[in-house]
Amino acid sequence: MKNYRLYFIRHGITQGNLEGKYVGSTDLPLCEQGRKELLDLKEKAEYPQVQVVYASPLQRCLQTAEILYPDTLLIPSPNLREYDFGNFENHSMEELKKNEAFVRWLEGAMVKAPEGGEDKQAFDERISIGLGEIIKDMMNRSVTDAAVITHGGVIMGLLSMYGLPKRNPLAWTVDNGHGYTAVTSSYLWGQGQLLEVMDPIPYREEDSEYPRDYDLIDIPEQEDEE
Repeated sequence: MKNYRLYFIRHGITQGNLEGKYVGSTDLPLCEQGRKELLDLKEKAEYPQVQVVYASPLQRCLQTAEILYPDTLLIPSPNLREYDFGNFENHSMEELKKNEAFVRWLEGAMVKAPEGGEDKQAFDERISIGLGEIIKDMMNRSVTDAAVITHGGVIMGLLSMYGLPKRNPLAWTVDNGHGYTAVTSSYLWGQGQLLEVMDPIPYREEDSEYPRDYDLIDIPEQEDEE
């Protein structure tokens, strides 16, 4: 039985990130600092080799894929685009702190949809479909190693729902250009939709406590059912 490794990577920095704005569905490109930081990470650290890159269709993710994996098959994954903040898009918390609708939204744990935006349940359902589509495509293509370049909110949402160990979404917060390795198998995914989250990426020398020989961290194989 094959194991499937998904390398979840958050896109590089945008100008909206630098300004502390809510940037979800807004299609911002990487800023110059974002490009430079990705190139520095690629030079000083190590991103895993992959057969396919799945990416949110927003510019910042596609551009990140082009920088990190310029010669790898790129497949857009529309369901892994970021949360839609509606009327709060492109505004900072400082700008919104006196907005009554924004205050109510925060007090409601951001579950209900902002005006013109997306509610938490719809977001979770959408990104869950997106992950399922990716894993199914990997199995159909016999791909065992794939990068998933997406957004911070998507990574937090997916790993809190499907990742082991079980953690709340904020525990899976990750910096731009960084991410996590997650491993599943046809058995684990088929029986329980589980991802075993392992080493952070990109790899650095100081991360030597994490296994680097992937054969050592494979999920034990299960016998296929007749």
